Amino acid sequence: MPEKIIEATPLNAKKAMSIMSKEYWLAAAKNFSDVRMICYAAIIIALRVALKFIVIPVNLGVDFSFDCYINSLGSLVYGPLVGLAVGAVSDTLGCILHPTGPYFFPFILTEMSSSFIFALFLWKRDISAPRVLLSKFTVNFVCNIIITSLLMKPYMSIFYGKDYNLVNMTRIVKNLVLFPLEAMFITFIFAAMIPALRSMKLVSSSQKNVSMRTKDIILMVGLTVLSVGLVLLYVFWLKDFISAHNIKLF
Repeated sequence: MPEKIIEATPLNAKKAMSIMSKEYWLAAAKNFSDVRMICYAAIIIALRVALKFIVIPVNLGVDFSFDCYINSLGSLVYGPLVGLAVGAVSDTLGCILHPTGPYFFPFILTEMSSSFIFALFLWKRDISAPRVLLSKFTVNFVCNIIITSLLMKPYMSIFYGKDYNLVNMTRIVKNLVLFPLEAMFITFIFAAMIPALRSMKLVSSSQKNVSMRTKDIILMVGLTVLSVGLVLLYVFWLKDFISAHNIKLF
């Protein structure tokens, strides 16, 4: 019977496609013509822009935000190409509606790349706690530490006439310590939302419910302890060593 054979959405394909395959990117591009995907993307954009009003500043160029939870939930559904567009639109609207300083266009790369990376790890994949952990670590390292630090240097120079160390320890500490906890919260959100997304045919019908197994919790707790240990090592030893030897971190 045809109605049992025809897939309601490309996301229902059971077999995972390689990100190096042509089919993967054709399927990702096809989501631009899927009305439900566009509507879902619009909801994610609205939520991401709203969350820009809820930011806890820590230091110059470093703050706590809740964007990663909505970002990951969106990228899970619409894939890397729509994710790039969502990142660009949400960043632009956020800067217009809630400016926090001079507008610097290259910062758009951070939002776009985070959506893109989340999608590469999560879209059309069997979601598990370790996969979420790896995706969040990659986003924190590539987007929040490397890309943002590279962009902050010209931003601070152009608009404030100040220098900015590429190795910014406040930024590194924040992203290093928080990523296991953030991954854990993302996993909990996926566990709550995937059944509903599956019933709406926004994720694959073969996608299993996500749960935090005991070994996953032990892994994340262990990584958190390790992260805190590395931070304490810096605070109580490495920081003084760098200062004593007048080491310049870019």
